[in-house]
Amino acid sequence: MAPADSLGRAVDAAIRGEAWGWDALFDRYHGRVYAFAMARTGDRAAAEEVAQEVFVAAVSSIGGLRQRAPWAVEAWFLRIARFKLVDRARRAAREARPLDPPPPPADPGEAATTRLIAAEVRAAMESLTDDQREVLVRRFVFDESLEEVAARTRRSVGAVKAMQHRAMAALAKRLERRGVA
Repeated sequence: MAPADSLGRAVDAAIRGEAWGWDALFDRYHGRVYAFAMARTGDRAAAEEVAQEVFVAAVSSIGGLRQRAPWAVEAWFLRIARFKLVDRARRAAREARPLDPPPPPADPGEAATTRLIAAEVRAAMESLTDDQREVLVRRFVFDESLEEVAARTRRSVGAVKAMQHRAMAALAKRLERRGVA
């Protein structure tokens, strides 16, 4: 049986509420959802929380999933993740309470510098469009080839290259203005 066929069967089983369907979807997509959230938050606990929220939300909305192609199911999960990340940011802004600090690293100076640079990059990425951020996350976090990104985002390879180039140029410009580059 082709992977797309088994994925379609898993989606159908999940719609019927069968545990094996959800297990299959979780096994296949949890890592991607977690990596997507991690790229946006930079915090393991937050990324895991977002990933959990995505799968909880998916239970009530899976009936609306129309396509069973692997790229479509992945895009559906990542779209839910995007909404959960926005919800999380809004909630954090309302609560305005600091998150628990991570345990101290072996070399506090180096770790602090790394965290500051990562925070600057994440902040700079927020100035990009959702499409540009998705391309960069897929290319540099998920380590997908141009062809894979093109297939998953339903764009041509040339369009992905152009979007990646524009996004990287915008990031470099913003980081240079902030004195990071």
